[in-house]
Amino acid sequence: MKYTGEERKYELSLRGVARIILVFVIPILAYGIAMFPSILLAYFLIKFLDFGNLFHIFIFSLSMMINYLLLVFSTILSTAFFINVLRLKYGEGEYAKTIMDKNTFKYTLYFALYYPTYRLMNIFILPPIKSFYLSLIGCRIGKNVFLAGEEWISDPCVVEIGDNTMIGGRSLITGHLGEEKLIVRKVKIGKNCLIGGESFIMPGVEIEDNVVVAAKSLVTKGKKLKSGKIYAGIPAKELKVGEKNQ
Repeated sequence: MKYTGEERKYELSLRGVARIILVFVIPILAYGIAMFPSILLAYFLIKFLDFGNLFHIFIFSLSMMINYLLLVFSTILSTAFFINVLRLKYGEGEYAKTIMDKNTFKYTLYFALYYPTYRLMNIFILPPIKSFYLSLIGCRIGKNVFLAGEEWISDPCVVEIGDNTMIGGRSLITGHLGEEKLIVRKVKIGKNCLIGGESFIMPGVEIEDNVVVAAKSLVTKGKKLKSGKIYAGIPAKELKVGEKNQ
């Protein structure tokens, strides 16, 4: 559906109310299922450990780390299950900023499931696990992709990242913009690229193979970066041979 004009963000119809409820109920259900194994493990440990015993306290502290990892994996599987079963992946287009628009509804629910899960994985840096999760929820991500930490890929289902590419810490890659409408465009990053820390890659960007984007650069929407080049700045521009980033 393409945006065709001013529309109300909220509509008190049966369908509108149902969608608002689902935006709350489905994430609660997904995270509740994800937390169950960890809570069950903690329950049995508390039941059988003697907290007057220092060794048992040590065992419990180790189990909390195991519980965290268990929570990460169960959350990955639970949210990915709901995203795929409910077909929440969305594509390119221009959509009304109202939950009555099917794709905006899918975007909202996808985000509610994806965002907390990805942030949970960033408590400890787990690049292979993050790549695995992104692939489960629609991102076309290659081999040996390194996600440095605290990066944010806001729309995995319209993002492609090639083999051996590094995404620097606190970088932002987004496939959407919220203007008068919700605009979604694909972002493609090629093989053997380096995206410097705190860079901002906007919707519709295509980065060819072997490109370096310097730290804190802004690649504006729809821009194409040529293979083998170095780009830097706000907005990002090609650096010529011998030129220094000012």
